[in-house]
Amino acid sequence: MPRISAEREEATRRSILRAARNAFVVRGFHEATTHDVAREAGLSVGSIYTYFSSKDDLIHESVLAANQEETDAIIRDVQSTGTLREKLARAIDGWYAYTLDAQGVPAFLAEAWAASTRKPLIRDLIARRHERTVTVASMILQEGVASGDLAADFDVGAASRAVAAMLDGIVLEAIGSGAPPSRFEVRRRVELVIGL
Repeated sequence: MPRISAEREEATRRSILRAARNAFVVRGFHEATTHDVAREAGLSVGSIYTYFSSKDDLIHESVLAANQEETDAIIRDVQSTGTLREKLARAIDGWYAYTLDAQGVPAFLAEAWAASTRKPLIRDLIARRHERTVTVASMILQEGVASGDLAADFDVGAASRAVAAMLDGIVLEAIGSGAPPSRFEVRRRVELVIGL
């Protein structure tokens, strides 16, 4: 019986985190309330506070969970066989789906970047998201060096950081222009940055 209860608690927690992510993406950090999250999760507000101590805690945990889910999905996809170009294409496609194709996410990220200057909690989330992008890029580029697709002295660290910064810039470009560049264009830019 305790196992079912623990599983149910974990399922409820995941449901709350998904609801929170949706509410924060649609309404923003400041506008979304715990009432919005509770309504989306089909729970009472009191139930939310059983699992999370505050709205800030809920923001932190929901964004961390979403970032982890995105990173895990992309890593699973790029660990399969293929050339460096194919792995980069799959990684960009995953990033594109979770970042540019996901409704409201570019605006959510812009709000998070702005809030990070005032809120250490948000700054931590932004830093973790950026580092996960760097980590995925590093994995792919290190494999490229190992396979001989990239030169043995290729600076994986600098190139990974350049790719991560460029992807963040593409989010801002998409917001500013009202439309993101195509997946093909994003792939082309990444290949230019790493010299393919």
